[in-house]
Amino acid sequence: MNLPTRITVARIALIPIFVLIFCLREVFEQYYILMTIVFIIASCTDFVDGHIARKHNLVTDLGKFLDPIADKILVVAGVIVLLKMNFVTSSGSIYPVLAPYFGEICVILILAREFIIGVFRQIAAAKGKVMAADKLGKAKTIITLIALPMLMLVPFINEPWHKAVNWVGVVFLFLGWVLFGIATILTVVSGINYVFKNKHVFKDDEVVGKTNETEIKNTCCEQLEVANFEIEEQDTKAEENTNCACKENTND
Repeated sequence: MNLPTRITVARIALIPIFVLIFCLREVFEQYYILMTIVFIIASCTDFVDGHIARKHNLVTDLGKFLDPIADKILVVAGVIVLLKMNFVTSSGSIYPVLAPYFGEICVILILAREFIIGVFRQIAAAKGKVMAADKLGKAKTIITLIALPMLMLVPFINEPWHKAVNWVGVVFLFLGWVLFGIATILTVVSGINYVFKNKHVFKDDEVVGKTNETEIKNTCCEQLEVANFEIEEQDTKAEENTNCACKENTND
């Protein structure tokens, strides 16, 4: 197991710690701070392991298998935790971090996309098909991993430390909603785009084989036409040269 794979495994190991800290919210008021720190560390490892693997040519099959799984589990754990998180206002009112209906709809769309793409990749792997990369998917991941920590820190709104801290919580609340909504839209769009770009996965092997045969035949026909045209040109030039030679002999 090389270094990038170990970092990926470490990210997976941080996820239960993240969930455990959330479960201790009843006995630890500032649980969300430590929980967010763990989530940010886990998120950063997602970029570190990939960078090291590509830079030092340490890409392995195990790493390709574990990395997307770790990403999905981390995001799923984050959005489920947010659905259960609340914050208290200065008046003592309790509100959910994710607005009602907005949060549920976004989470359902995110989970549905991850499951669909997961099954899609299994089909492609079973057929030995190569999947094209998707930049929208990377953008979605980055925005999601920024939005989730912001929303996790929303309870700053009612911390008695300083008013500036309370305003940080307010900013994180609304900015987090906006980024989370954008991430959800990108999640849906990137999922559709990913399936569309790799739609060849749904083609049967026989159909693909016939298509390849047809393309090969068409290519061969084009090459033969070009070769025949070149031969005809050579014959024409040879005839012209012969005629010229005959005229010269006649004049002599």
